[in-house]
Amino acid sequence: SKDAVARTLALAPDATYVISPLDHRTASLVQEHRNMIQAPASQGTQYRDLLKWIKSETRSGDKVLVISEKGAAATSAISLMNEVIADASISCARYSYNILEGRNAANAISTIMTKTGTNRVIINSESEAFVNDAVRNLDMLVYRKYNVVLYSPSKIRSFETIDVENLHNLKTRISTAYYIDYDSPAVRRFLLEYRALYNTEPTQFSFQGYDLAYFFIKMKATYGNGWMDKVSKMANTP
Repeated sequence: SKDAVARTLALAPDATYVISPLDHRTASLVQEHRNMIQAPASQGTQYRDLLKWIKSETRSGDKVLVISEKGAAATSAISLMNEVIADASISCARYSYNILEGRNAANAISTIMTKTGTNRVIINSESEAFVNDAVRNLDMLVYRKYNVVLYSPSKIRSFETIDVENLHNLKTRISTAYYIDYDSPAVRRFLLEYRALYNTEPTQFSFQGYDLAYFFIKMKATYGNGWMDKVSKMANTP
């Protein structure tokens, strides 16, 4: 947790680096501690990646739509997404509704969509109930022959109530801090060795933990006390 990492940083000497491997909420500690390493990609990085994805795929005649929940509190994630959208200078239509209006939402959304091009949609909400409702409405529009592509942060993968088939119908693009390519020979080798050693299947955290530990241990072993300078230069490489 963020509090646990903060306590560790308070105890750790300045020359000792503290790596936060998984928790995005610890990112704010980086500004206060020069010996803090935030391993996963930040929310801002993921959101900017989504907008780049939209830009790269958008063609003449397409339309970008941002759907949000009316009356919802502006969380830091929602505000950050709005900032990234504004910085991307993408022309977009916006529609806001609440779940009680969900029955009419599909019809309302269709009035701001294109019937000939592709509708590229961001649902700017952290509420599982609202995102689920919006996904259902978008899926309904797919069946009405609207071409819809959904662009989403990785949090949507943790929403258990969303029908995965709907996400497939919406050709959903997800920006995630971590991806496991099961077609990779290295991944298949790790999978077999993990099963043999622990007699169970590896979780996502098994892969992440191995990769992060391997990376940082190798950097330290290869470059000695100057390893962090090498990591910093890698981070600034386009």
